[in-house]
Amino acid sequence: MVSIKEQLINKTTFLVGNKKNAGKTTFLNYALKHVREIARPAFLTIGIDGETNDLIFETPKPKICTEIGDFVITSDMMINKSDALFEIIHVFPYKTVLGRLVLATTLRAGNVELVGSEDNSQLTEILNHLREKENIETILVDGAASRTTQVATAKSCQFYYIMVIDQKTFNSDFNKFRTVSLINKFKSTEEISDMEAKNVFEIKGALTESKVLEIPDNCEILKLDDFTKIFLDYNRISDLSKRMEVVYETKYELASFVLIFKDVLKKDIESLIEKNSIKEPVLFNPYEY
Repeated sequence: MVSIKEQLINKTTFLVGNKKNAGKTTFLNYALKHVREIARPAFLTIGIDGETNDLIFETPKPKICTEIGDFVITSDMMINKSDALFEIIHVFPYKTVLGRLVLATTLRAGNVELVGSEDNSQLTEILNHLREKENIETILVDGAASRTTQVATAKSCQFYYIMVIDQKTFNSDFNKFRTVSLINKFKSTEEISDMEAKNVFEIKGALTESKVLEIPDNCEILKLDDFTKIFLDYNRISDLSKRMEVVYETKYELASFVLIFKDVLKKDIESLIEKNSIKEPVLFNPYEY
């Protein structure tokens, strides 16, 4: 299996989760520790994470640890509140309720609270600036909870899907897991050699239950923008994929699932993974195993 360092270096990586407090911030700190051995990473978040406690494990939420040489995108207010020391190297033209967004490099290590862009268009512009103006190649984005649409803001990016699997919500959690695994297997249009010879129906935007009803009976290939546009449960998308081939205009790379358990045994999940033929890479609670 490819190491986490090899997966992250010189790539834009989104950390997305199946619910709030899925452990994205903990995984960000974990990933940054590995990346720093090779490169100077840039990291940012989407929106504002104002909760101080983890609602799942009922513990204080982890803070973002920044080390000397890191590139940090947050607000000027959070820069001033941090116990770390920074040099601001760019000011973005975006204001939030917690100040103006800035790009800073860390001069003294410490903790910092992240404040990010408030919409996907701002995020796209920030990522373009990091790559094209600052020549920063290794970027990690702490994504919004329960939303994958932000992944579509960047070309040639990858994502980690971080999941808490809780005994109390086990069925819905595992169904989400196998749904993401299923839709990750759909091909891109570039991988289909004879599309022009088949009946193709294209849906722009979200694939919802109402949109499914618009698909003609003779459809052989259903074309979607990307995986983030699918808003159907496992059974519905599974049935649909048996009737026709689902393809993406843009396909994003799933680097790995990250599974964190609560009152669930690892061996039970491994058994279900094998039973459901889930082949994607899985990190089982990397902070413990």
